[in-house]
Amino acid sequence: MSWVLDELASAPGARHAVLLSADGLQTATSKGVDRDVANHVAAMASGMQSLSRNGAEFVASGGSPWEQMMVGYKDGFLFIITAAEGAFLAASASCGVDVAAFSYQMATTGKRLGPELAVTPRHPQAERA
Repeated sequence: MSWVLDELASAPGARHAVLLSADGLQTATSKGVDRDVANHVAAMASGMQSLSRNGAEFVASGGSPWEQMMVGYKDGFLFIITAAEGAFLAASASCGVDVAAFSYQMATTGKRLGPELAVTPRHPQAERA
């Protein structure tokens, strides 16, 4: 799996990629991502996507399934998308990244990773898709 994440991280403007379970455990990383950093990012990304799901009622009456989020920082972006059932993909990119192209590449990467990467939650309440 790491080689697929390495391809994503080598896209123009990309920096790093981490595949994680919905309950915050890293399952794979691109090259150069320290294990402690990957674990921190996985826990943070799991929490962020969980919190962002609460905005579904604001987006559409009756709610809307969560798909992705992007957070902008002074020096770059953090992207989090659904990769498979119970799995998410987090990636970072520089300020100069083409946001639309990178978002598309992340979605393509998620599809390449496929449903065989689906992660069963350790606790049923951990995944509320």
